[in-house]
This record gives sequence, C-alpha cells and structure tokens, in this order.
Amino acid sequence: MRTSEEIFSHTEEQKETINKYLKQGRRDVPTFLDEGAADIIYVPIDDGELRVFYHKPDNITTKRPVVFVPGYVAAPISWVDFHIPHQGFGEYYYLETREKRSSRIKKTRKTSMTVNQTAKDLGQAIENLGLKDKDFVLYGSSYGSTVILEGLIHGYFTAPTIVIHDPMVKWVHDKSGYNIMMKVVPQFILSALRMPLAHFFLMGMKNKANKERMLDFCRGIQPWKFKRCTLQNNKLNIINDLKKIKEEVFLTTGPLDRYHHRIAYYNYTKEMPRGRLIFMDGPDTERQLIAGIIGTEFMKITKDDGIPESIKQFEIDLER
Repeated sequence: MRTSEEIFSHTEEQKETINKYLKQGRRDVPTFLDEGAADIIYVPIDDGELRVFYHKPDNITTKRPVVFVPGYVAAPISWVDFHIPHQGFGEYYYLETREKRSSRIKKTRKTSMTVNQTAKDLGQAIENLGLKDKDFVLYGSSYGSTVILEGLIHGYFTAPTIVIHDPMVKWVHDKSGYNIMMKVVPQFILSALRMPLAHFFLMGMKNKANKERMLDFCRGIQPWKFKRCTLQNNKLNIINDLKKIKEEVFLTTGPLDRYHHRIAYYNYTKEMPRGRLIFMDGPDTERQLIAGIIGTEFMKITKDDGIPESIKQFEIDLER
C-alpha cells in the first residue's frame, strides 16, 4: 500500500507547470468585491433569500459558467482569489449559503441551519438562477463541498460537472467543550468573544494565509446563525453515504492546513463510485488561487469533454 507521501507527490515538470499556472492565474484584475466587478442578486429559497455575486463579462471566452459555493461561514474576502483567474472573461456565480451573515433568513424557533436544509437551498438556487437545464460547473470548497455532496446523496439536484475542493464530510471541530460552550454561552457574549475564541481555535493552523481569512470571517459572523448551524450539524458524518452518489465527482486538493488532510480525500474519493481525485500542490498562500485555476480549466470545456487536458496529468490513480 502506498503512503500518503507517495500518493501526493509531483514531478519536477509538474511543479514547473503549477508555477506557470500560478503566474498566469495571479492576474492584475478587480476582485468580485470591487465596485462594478460583479452584480449582487438575491435568489429566493423557501424561507428567505441567498446572496449571490454574479459576473457576466461582455466578452466571454469560456464555454460555461461556474457556480462556486464557499466554505463554512466564509466571508467573501477569503475567496476573492478563486475568481481572479477568470475575472473579465468567464461567467460566474459566487453563492453564499444560509449560515452566512448575508443570507436573508427569518429567525424562528423552527429555522433550520442543517447541511440537509442547505443542500435543499442549493437545489432551489440552481433552479431559480435558471441553470437547471444548462451546462455549468458546480464547485464547492470545504463546507460548501459538504452541501454539494449532501444534495447529491439525497437527489436534491445534479450538475453537468461537479468539483469539490477539500470537502468536510464529517464535523471537524471539537465536539465536547466547544459544543458545551455553544449551548450555554448567550449570543451577545458569543459575539463579544468571537475573536478571542477564534484565535484560540486557530492556534494550530499552519497556513497563515488561511488563518487570516478565517479571522476575517469571524469578524463578520452572525452569532445566532453560527450557533445554530454549529449545534445542528455537530453529528455530521456522511462518509458512509458517499457510495450513494451516482454522478462523476472531481475531488481536488492542494496545500495542507489544519482541517484538510490529503489521505482522507483519497479515501473519500474511493468511496464515491465515480469519484476522481486531482492533486495540485503549491504555496500555502495560494490554496484559493489553485482552486480557481482548476475551476477556470473546467470552464473552458463542456460537460462532454470530461476532464480538461491541462489537468489530466494531476489526476491520481485510486487503485480501485
């Protein structure tokens, strides 16, 4: 059996190719947060609305759009690099899920923040954005990937091409003291303590760039959504359900950090009958950009093309 180091390695030629992609991808263009770079629309779901950043340039050279679903409570600033490689020539939707501060969800005793409900939202959003019968790339990261996987498991939606980056298939946070704190600490105290707590829980994160992005989202969380989402999903574990997914799913991974372990992704991909694993490593500061480069390559082809020729060399043999 191969070790993780043997599975996840690059030749010198592959390293040079990745460096070339990084230089090409790091373009001097506006981000989707800059004024006029993207339209902000709110897409309806059953109990509210979700915010979407939508970019449709005048001269589109890609063959289809990408719908990107970011990670848990992720602030938009943490994922601006994803769209830089195709800003100005590729159509995209940056879709924020219900636990985000931006969602217009009415707070009631019955309001659900579960992954399952969020997956239903995503299916509704795809339909209400007019994408259900069109060719597009559905791309998620971390918790966003979890939402996509949950939707595929239950058949809430499908997509012509599905890419997930560093998926969280089980709850990664400590389930003892962390969850007790979530239950007993009032929301106004949680709001006041969110930054000290964030620094505490991120002490072991080696990826400094991702650590700063995590701190960014902690500054902007909406306490009641964060608390409810955390408590309602603390038993999340969909590993044994991955085998139910019928669609072809490309799982991508790259630079390491505290919450993303490569060998786990190898095993998750093998669990999916049509799972395929893509590994592109690079500096820890470029995790989001690498994901965006992969997304751009998929945008350049159609669903009938399968995997981009430019990415094939980074696919890992799963030895099924």
